[in-house]
Amino acid sequence: MRDKLLVKGVLATLAYAFIMSVTSLVAKLVQAEVAVSVLVFWQSLLCVALLLPQQRGHWRRHDMKVWKTHFLRSISGFLGFYFFYLAINHIPLVEASMLRACAPLCVPLVVLLVHKIRVPSSRWLPLVLGFFGVALIIKPAPSQFDPWHLVGFLSAIGLALSMVTTRMLSKNVRAKETMTIYFLISAVLSLFLSVYSQASLLVPVHLVPHILVVGLTLYFAMYLYTLAYGFAPASIVSPVSYIGVVFSGLWGMLIWGYIPDLLAITGMLLIFASVLLTTYLSGHK
Repeated sequence: MRDKLLVKGVLATLAYAFIMSVTSLVAKLVQAEVAVSVLVFWQSLLCVALLLPQQRGHWRRHDMKVWKTHFLRSISGFLGFYFFYLAINHIPLVEASMLRACAPLCVPLVVLLVHKIRVPSSRWLPLVLGFFGVALIIKPAPSQFDPWHLVGFLSAIGLALSMVTTRMLSKNVRAKETMTIYFLISAVLSLFLSVYSQASLLVPVHLVPHILVVGLTLYFAMYLYTLAYGFAPASIVSPVSYIGVVFSGLWGMLIWGYIPDLLAITGMLLIFASVLLTTYLSGHK
């Protein structure tokens, strides 16, 4: 029985990783004609439309502390996606995806800031390995440095904060309530940015199917991710989800002919190794 659940968890994670790579791919393609804030607005609105009916009859009263956590989780999740979409406009999809996938490495530092819990000494080795890998992808040499890689890494920090605050909310709040409020706040923030930057909310007719694909794949990817964690432990789901970077790399080669250089590949391997080590330590603490 346990083996069957693990297989289901792995399959759900693989499906999540593939679908999420499709979300990223289509998001990169449409941004030639659609502003980032507009794309985030429509994907958020579509997810709200899918989630609201599922929340009917499940809303609960919460104290101010829970609402503050909701707001922090929503802001961080919004920034995570916004920075990621900005980054894929300027750097290869596989590198942006790898930088975003560094979120688990940032979690201990976020926990230190939010909860004042120090990073255990056993976690420093994977952290150093992972951040060294990030440095190789960012290429800090003046001749190769691209600030958009830093924007990609900011998406990982936003995602890490959203992971920590989601965990905080999970004790008192349904997962679908958390997602509904997140997408509502994301829609409002992206609408504000669109109005501020004078970006038109009207999407070219030929790109409407693309926007629908982004929103629907994002929704189903998050559903599969939640499902995967129900079937298998984080020590299985987290490493397997990194196959999404491989999918992004394949999209990059097929569509743009991009092949990562040796530094980028080495950095990716170091990050993957650090996540494997982190998940191993988490399972043996």
